[in-house]
Amino acid sequence: MNLLLAAGEHGHLELGFSVGSLALRVLLLAAVPVVAVFAVLRGFLGEPSRFTTVAVAVAAATAAAMELLLSGGLNLPEQVVPLLLAALVLPVYLALSRDERFATAVGFGRRFAPVVHAVVAVLAAVQFGLAWFARADVARTATLLHTGVLLGLVALVWFAIARPRGRVVTMGTRVGAAVLGMGLLAGTAQAITLRAPDPVPGVATEGRLEVGGTAVDVLVVPNLPGWNLVHVSSTTAAVGTSESELAPARPRPGATGAWLPIELPAGPSDVWVRDAGEADSITTDTGGAGTAPAAFVGDDGPECASAVLGRMVAAGTAVGVDCPSERLDPLDAATLRTMVDTLAAQGHDRVALTRDRSPRGVAADDVVRAAAATRGIELVAPGAADAPLLVTSGWAAAEPLLRQVAAGDLAAAGTYLAPWLFGAPLLAVDADQRVGMRFDVSDEPFQRYRADLRKNYPGQSASAVGYRGWLTARSQSAAGEIRLLRPSVSTVD
Repeated sequence: MNLLLAAGEHGHLELGFSVGSLALRVLLLAAVPVVAVFAVLRGFLGEPSRFTTVAVAVAAATAAAMELLLSGGLNLPEQVVPLLLAALVLPVYLALSRDERFATAVGFGRRFAPVVHAVVAVLAAVQFGLAWFARADVARTATLLHTGVLLGLVALVWFAIARPRGRVVTMGTRVGAAVLGMGLLAGTAQAITLRAPDPVPGVATEGRLEVGGTAVDVLVVPNLPGWNLVHVSSTTAAVGTSESELAPARPRPGATGAWLPIELPAGPSDVWVRDAGEADSITTDTGGAGTAPAAFVGDDGPECASAVLGRMVAAGTAVGVDCPSERLDPLDAATLRTMVDTLAAQGHDRVALTRDRSPRGVAADDVVRAAAATRGIELVAPGAADAPLLVTSGWAAAEPLLRQVAAGDLAAAGTYLAPWLFGAPLLAVDADQRVGMRFDVSDEPFQRYRADLRKNYPGQSASAVGYRGWLTARSQSAAGEIRLLRPSVSTVD
């Protein structure tokens, strides 16, 4: 078992561990009640035996060790932690020592144990109070609770060996310890439930970091060994695998936030984010098998990520990774034919067509050209004022083109988007556009997909490729009536 201590720039301790966290939680939940029950019942029992005192101290030390391994961060300077560990061990010596040479020192320690208990108990109460009443975010609340639990354990160990003098002092010490014991139980239970789930290889890792005074959402996808794509909600953040080697994340066309490909090794590793002069990290685990597909670091990376996230939020586990741009789905091919038919029915005899060089883009070009030939439509280059613009490229090529149309730099008699271009960032570029769709955003399944996405991966936009992935993972069909809709951004996100 390795305990890794590293002081963060923003003043709290960060720890890592290499053992099963479930076993740690079981040990913690078994040890804390022993200490808490002793604190509550001490006033109703006689003087505890040496064996009882040592048993409570060992339980507290065990629970404290589990806290350090599980917490992920403490609201304490790094230098304080060794002192707390020593404060957990010293009472055991005071309880067991029978060496006459140190009798004076032992007596002095036990005589001042109530003072140590009171001081540390107050510090623990402050941490619990901030966690429960300061309205902090989830990550901050968890840090405060773990800190309160650790301090509470130290305080109750000293209570176990304390021999307060005077009736009032004795009663006050015992009542305070009982209250702290109950708070310790509540704080431990809440801290465990607030703890983020362990990263799963092949399933995107998501976290929220407090850096530069703001919350930054971080997403690592597909979370496999090799080159992964990292998304951050801040466009000014830098990302990397170590605090000393960070590169700026860049906005990507058709997607929100900023993105950066990074190479992750097999197994656990940290992804660091720096923004506004502060840095923090999330831990992920890519496992030992599989390799991240190369498409995730190409132009279509954000679209690939959206498709995979849709499948992940529906299945709850890794369900395979691929990229929609690698092939043209038969349903999308049928939608493109219908779009060409609709434009012909509207009286258009010329259509401007744009595509990219992906396998999907090449196949889509063939489908559109065949349908246009059947309808007697002439396909022209983008820019013809009397021709509607049909966009069949991926997100990366579509957004700059749509911006040119919106700015008046590229003429078009309306803009028509392929089904996979349905997404908030692209819809926000130009209001005069229509999308070939087989669903409506008001449909109950789409609303459920959007809610699942917001819950599991905050900051990620709903998209047609993500929705199709969600449906596929639920063994539901994406087929439906083909419509040319003009959805607004507000109906998507």
